[in-house]
Amino acid sequence: MAIFLRDTEVSETLSMAQMIEKIESMQSYYGNGEASNLPRRKLIASSGMLAVMGGGLFYEGVLGVKTYTVVKGQYSFQVSLYDAETGKLLCYTQANRLGQLRTGATSAVAAKYLTDNSDITVGIIGTGYQAATQLEALSIVRNITNIRAFSRTESSRKLFAENMSNALQVPVRAAESAEETVRNSDIVICIAATMDPVINGDWLSDGSTIIAAGPTTWRAKEVDISAIKRADKIIVDSAEQAPMESGDLSNAVDQGIVQLSQLIELRHVVSGKQPGRDNNNQIIYAKLMGTGVADVAAAKLAYDTAKRLGIGTDMEW
Repeated sequence: MAIFLRDTEVSETLSMAQMIEKIESMQSYYGNGEASNLPRRKLIASSGMLAVMGGGLFYEGVLGVKTYTVVKGQYSFQVSLYDAETGKLLCYTQANRLGQLRTGATSAVAAKYLTDNSDITVGIIGTGYQAATQLEALSIVRNITNIRAFSRTESSRKLFAENMSNALQVPVRAAESAEETVRNSDIVICIAATMDPVINGDWLSDGSTIIAAGPTTWRAKEVDISAIKRADKIIVDSAEQAPMESGDLSNAVDQGIVQLSQLIELRHVVSGKQPGRDNNNQIIYAKLMGTGVADVAAAKLAYDTAKRLGIGTDMEW
């Protein structure tokens, strides 16, 4: 008997702390060859887009696929989870909230392995749908003492700063510019819907970490070429997806500044196969595009939680 989960049920039962633990565990298993990722593929129509991505968690005996549509600017996400031994559908879940949690958790895992836990100043560019969970997740793994937030609309960034100050009990200030946000920040999060660079490499402090988790298309650039040049290490959640889903990196490859072989996958850092930060002066650039295997791990957490709590709608299949 399969179960159907709604976004409301996911929101009411899953915490960010649980999701961080699940994504970190998945990355470790994945780095040890016990999981597999199916990269995103997009089908473009005149009215919108369909995207498909997936993965297998061999250590938990499940396979899964995430599908989503973007039509007239509206997103709709779903994940199907299957028993790898029988092929039977275990769970079909709405995944709007699940994706929010997974995206924030992946950034937090990257921060945990690429930064230290001294008092940290965070700059975040973008105050939309995904921004709040970025800061929520980061506050779980790191001791944040100060946050600066910037987006193009003054009223939006001021409201975001006020709401996040109350939610996190950490001072959050609406910055007047992207430069003000980035300068002297230990961690810079870019979660803006941008096609043009919003981070200039000259603004970066030695030892800073950029976590770019915005658009997933080769046309979109979040940082300028000087930021890529200054990066001592480049971390990605999928080296296979990077040429198609990171304009920053595909542009740098085209210019001969970066070789794809230089990219380090997050899973290998989490599993201990490769080191993260080597010293406190390195600038690290992490481009997180979102992977199907992470979505499957998130869906497995939702399914296990639903079974334990007895929630969801049973479906004859």
